[in-house]
Amino acid sequence: MITARKTFLPFALPSISEKAIEEVAAVLRSGWITSGPKVKEFEEEFAKYTGAEFALAMNSATAGLHLALESIGLCSEDAVLVPAVTFTATAETVCYFGAEPILTDVDPIFNLMTEATLKETIEKECVFSKGNLVHKKTGKTVRAVMPVHLAGAVCDMDSINSLAKEYHLYVIEDSAHAFPAVHKGERIGTHGDFTVFSFYATKGITTGEGGMVTTRHAHFAERMKLMRLHGINRETYGRPGWYYEVVSPGYKYNMSDIAAALGLVQLAEAEDLWRRRIRIAEIYRSEFADLPFLHLPLPAIDGEHSWHLFRVEVDTVPGKINRDILCSELQKRNIGSSLHFIPLYEHPFYQRFGFERKNYPNADAMYKRTLSLPLFAGMTDGDIEDVVTAVKDIFTNL
Repeated sequence: MITARKTFLPFALPSISEKAIEEVAAVLRSGWITSGPKVKEFEEEFAKYTGAEFALAMNSATAGLHLALESIGLCSEDAVLVPAVTFTATAETVCYFGAEPILTDVDPIFNLMTEATLKETIEKECVFSKGNLVHKKTGKTVRAVMPVHLAGAVCDMDSINSLAKEYHLYVIEDSAHAFPAVHKGERIGTHGDFTVFSFYATKGITTGEGGMVTTRHAHFAERMKLMRLHGINRETYGRPGWYYEVVSPGYKYNMSDIAAALGLVQLAEAEDLWRRRIRIAEIYRSEFADLPFLHLPLPAIDGEHSWHLFRVEVDTVPGKINRDILCSELQKRNIGSSLHFIPLYEHPFYQRFGFERKNYPNADAMYKRTLSLPLFAGMTDGDIEDVVTAVKDIFTNL
């Protein structure tokens, strides 16, 4: 007999404190609700927290990825290396320019881009000629590499940076899942040329919708600051007088003070939210350690995992258990789950680039086996117990 929760437990929910609600209300009462003093303060505090030289708030991480690529001058004659396992935003921003995404496979354990998977793709699909890495199939110049820190585990940035330097590539980290992970003693936010964070509703901290780009390059920071608000050469807040000039065809990517007010409180609470996620992951790893056919995520190597997601892998036992059966059985018990991610080559849009599944064996194996269990700071002890009980029941009664 299946025992189901009375209410549905999503795989993720935001954790919004009363303090955050009060701060947002104060902004709403202030009369200044778009980009203003709160955005500036949020940027300063985020830069201080991560150790970054520059931090620029955006209305989404997708906007941040777009402007990072725009600032390096990406164009339709270029290409960018992207892991096959990521959300579409990573690769779609490359396509905004008419540039070519080149997919790499991932490692079989953390499902990350590694030095080995990157080097394999470069050696197989590219040639280094006259100081440029060139895609053999299209003749396009490879300008950047976009490592993705999946679920909260961080790519080995030293080896990726070293390879990028060898081939004269910019490094744009997709850190939507990584805040506030630590890699080799440093917070995520300073390892690549750019690091792009997401503050979507389910992320480690949230502004509802929003993102942040950190960089050490002053000229790129200035370019992104210009382009996030219509290419206007003076920001609205603190502008001396009415006069401004449009110096480039920019975008509408600025963050509002409403979002920044929420972000500031979330940033102050980030350590507590993180500790709660770590504790939930520890409970799962302990309780599920001896279950048959279930493989658990490992702690980070050379750092600290953000535990944005708890991704398990499920062996296929015909007629008994596989990933889809686990998802269905959890659903019967009123417990949600999700998949991170369907590999890019499986989507109709990306099939136009001629990607072949056989070239991404680790990504393909991941896709058939993985599922994300509920993990968010606002989970009660009862919620955690419900997940543990459900998963144990499913795997011990095969």
